Amino acid sequence: MQTDETKRAIIEITSCPVATTNKKMVIAGTVHSEEPDLLLFINSEEFKIHKGKFMASLPLEDGANDFEIVVADEMGAIAKEQRTIFCGFLPPSLHIDELPDVTAATSMDLCGTALDVNQLKSILTLKINSEVIEIDPENGSFRKNYPLVPGTNHFDIIVYDGALRKTVIRKLVEHHPNAPEIIFSGIGPIITSRQMNFTGRLSGFDANKMDIRIHGKIVPVTGDTFSYKTNIRTDKSEIPIAVDFGGRQILSFTRQVIFLPSPPTVTIDDEIKQISETHCRISGTISDENDIDPHVFVNGKEINQRAGKWTATLVLAKGVNTISVEGRNQSGLKRAIKKKILVPE
Repeated sequence: MQTDETKRAIIEITSCPVATTNKKMVIAGTVHSEEPDLLLFINSEEFKIHKGKFMASLPLEDGANDFEIVVADEMGAIAKEQRTIFCGFLPPSLHIDELPDVTAATSMDLCGTALDVNQLKSILTLKINSEVIEIDPENGSFRKNYPLVPGTNHFDIIVYDGALRKTVIRKLVEHHPNAPEIIFSGIGPIITSRQMNFTGRLSGFDANKMDIRIHGKIVPVTGDTFSYKTNIRTDKSEIPIAVDFGGRQILSFTRQVIFLPSPPTVTIDDEIKQISETHCRISGTISDENDIDPHVFVNGKEINQRAGKWTATLVLAKGVNTISVEGRNQSGLKRAIKKKILVPE
């Protein structure tokens, strides 16, 4: 029994949408292989391969739809591909080019792109601090120059389509004429681990005149960067940051972070060990950012894990066997993945 891909076939997906508003869609592709009499399955349903090509019309449910495309010979699966297709209307996409968190500049360009990702295009409206901003109809780009006032400058960027589906981004920029430029990384606003480690990238920093303080303590600067670790004890926290110039504080501000734990991460190893014609052993890993002892379930049965590794023995039936592996953590969050094992009839 051969249960995983061995590079004896390659599945090339030539047509497959990422998102659609239709309840049906088509996955098409080519199977590259010298093996004869191959079988093609999409989510366990068999589809024909004609002269190396296939086309499958599949129904969709609202939301994310997962598809596994498997090519098999008489011994089992030899190649697979996975695709996720979203069915329904998505809000517009909004991207903002990198902005400094702290700057000495008296003005800055706020630019980015706003796009309608749905098949049925609609006219988008972009507002920055309630002012309507023009969007380039060709590529969705926009640009606007803003003067900066001393202290905190707020920018609320919102884009919405004709059905009022919207995407919102908030940016905060601190300004002082004697401040260095700082760009933070990893400071939120949403974090998934209580052990937080963020960095700052600086330019125009004079170590003889300037200091960066976080939680009241001076942070060492090495080269043009600094790193800071802290433990977030509440679900919503304020991180106080200050900039000193010549021994005097010139800027004081906070950055809010919200702790939202993520579900465990579970994996299934590619290698499947055959024990007998009807039994096999599978293995994998489980990990969690905040739970040192997450639980793992295989086909609904809890499996002991040791140091993040688990192993399960399974009874297989003829045909396609769907194996479900689910991880659960102390926050009650779950994540499930599936693997298909084909046993020839």
